[in-house]
Amino acid sequence: MNRSPRISLPMLCAAAVVAFAVGSTTGLPGAHASATRVYTLRAGDKIKVPAIQQVCTVTAEGGIPELFCARQRNARHQVTLFRDSILVWKVGNPDQPAWAGKP
Repeated sequence: MNRSPRISLPMLCAAAVVAFAVGSTTGLPGAHASATRVYTLRAGDKIKVPAIQQVCTVTAEGGIPELFCARQRNARHQVTLFRDSILVWKVGNPDQPAWAGKP
């Protein structure tokens, strides 16, 4: 049975929190949501948060699903969400995270 990796609701919520924090610190306007929706993402799916110009992609590195987020233009940081950790890198420096934590 071929199953694709899935990102859980806590991972999606963590991505939204990180995206909001990055957008808030860069001075962009916050998103105005009118309704809450829950989506199930699979490998290769992308989500876009227009208010903070973030695009997140579901990928799998070494068979472990992750949610990778970065701005499409003028990205300064990249965020990767794993099941048990969150890593933030400065663009162009993938060897040493600028910040790491747990969801």
